[in-house]
Amino acid sequence: MPPVRSSRATPTRTADTPGHTPTASHRPRVVAVVPTYHPDASVESNLRALARQVDEVIIVDDGTGPAANALLTRLSSSTRVIRLDQNAGIARALNVGVRAALADGADFVVNTDQDTRLPEGYVAACLDTFAKANPVTHLGIVCSDHVNGQPSIPTWYSPEGLGLVPEAIQSGFVISRECIENAGHFDERLVIDCVDTEFCLRVRDRGFRIAVAEGTDISHALGEMVPFRPFGIPLRHRKGVHEYQYHSPFRQYYITRNNIDLVFRNARKRPRWTLAVVKRQIEPTFDAVVSGPNRWKHAVAITVGAAHGLLRIRGPIPGMLRRFLTT
Repeated sequence: MPPVRSSRATPTRTADTPGHTPTASHRPRVVAVVPTYHPDASVESNLRALARQVDEVIIVDDGTGPAANALLTRLSSSTRVIRLDQNAGIARALNVGVRAALADGADFVVNTDQDTRLPEGYVAACLDTFAKANPVTHLGIVCSDHVNGQPSIPTWYSPEGLGLVPEAIQSGFVISRECIENAGHFDERLVIDCVDTEFCLRVRDRGFRIAVAEGTDISHALGEMVPFRPFGIPLRHRKGVHEYQYHSPFRQYYITRNNIDLVFRNARKRPRWTLAVVKRQIEPTFDAVVSGPNRWKHAVAITVGAAHGLLRIRGPIPGMLRRFLTT
């Protein structure tokens, strides 16, 4: 399906080459990329807050189909909308948008999910962080200092005092053109889940750093919280019931498979990171299998996902397995 475009001003360009680095005399062009899938009305308010901070917003709808026609038609009056014919995963949707942004002269690309709200001044704070960075820091990505009030605690500090982190969620990323052109795009073989982690690791391997924009805080939906009920028995405490972050069996397949895939890729050069990944996946995997809902489907998703991860099988989930996990 061809993209729906809105009328927009021709981007300001300089005589520099397409991959130029912005200078003090050149106001950088900033383009936001927002993947959508079955977007609801809340997306409109999130996009309005975003549009005030960037030169252009590009929506890439990941195969929602006719259900999104009315909303995307309304949004196309103020944003550029690209519609994919079929659902291909967030990695492909991001790449389609990023390529369009770079072709349109973007110096920086802002990535946000449809359920993320960036506060006023967020993008300006990220660009200010880039401006503060010394060349030796080789800054490639700036991300939020907090997500839903929870801090991103820096692991290191640059010579000029910027807090640096090894990885972050991609929603809220402000990425330099130079970083994308050198490190490449998102790995579409992962489809969904771990896409941001793999990108961060690759960016760092190419010599770039990831900094937090000090004092920023974005609102981002991290998933559904459900009561922890091991084998159907609710666990209670004085303040109520225990809860955990729930992911569907469909997502659980990708979480398991892609984490194992990244462990294989990084075990030798990042042994401590690999151990940390294994440890942080044990508890949510256990919770999904013993608590549910859909305990048996979770067990199947984890078993098949683990097998595919060990066999290095990538790409979209097999159709038969998808139907079983989603019905």
